[in-house]
Amino acid sequence: MTRSAPMEATMRALWEGQTSSRGALSATVPESLEAARAGVRLAAALVQWFVSGAVVRTP
Repeated sequence: MTRSAPMEATMRALWEGQTSSRGALSATVPESLEAARAGVRLAAALVQWFVSGAVVRTP
């Protein structure tokens, strides 16, 4: 497991689990209120990791 594996897994979970938030042209899976709340928590964690410098972008 690489050091970036948890961050990548979090990003993948958000991307794959929150399909309706991207305005897809085809129908998406309906999301429950709890799934939407979980998506917000994942997004907030990712933003905090980048803002705090815990995760930095490499070229």
